[in-house]
Amino acid sequence: MKANFDVVLFNYLNRPIFELLIDETIDGSSDKYPGTGSGVMMGISLALGAKKVTWRLSGPPGMKNNGDTVTSKNSPELVSIRGGKYLGIHVYPDYTVELIPSVGFPQVSERGQLEMAEAGRDHG
Repeated sequence: MKANFDVVLFNYLNRPIFELLIDETIDGSSDKYPGTGSGVMMGISLALGAKKVTWRLSGPPGMKNNGDTVTSKNSPELVSIRGGKYLGIHVYPDYTVELIPSVGFPQVSERGQLEMAEAGRDHG
């Protein structure tokens, strides 16, 4: 079974990422937090279930591992919810990912907010 979403990417790493793929689909990019979560990829159709998520590391020229592909340490589960139009993709510093469907425009996740506050990188 497939579901259609407008997708928003949230990057909690300390560097930009690009070419984010879910099962070889999407191709999103994002600056590091807090400059994340504002772009929307519209009309993305994804199969429900466990997902393979990969992305490539970016950053200033010469930064270690620039261009390397990272695979999430978990296989996040994609589910649909009643009235769900949006999908928030949340990439965390430990290289795990959450896929959070929502009815309204996605927001920073609770975990992301806590982790960024602990790291001194919150919006405040």
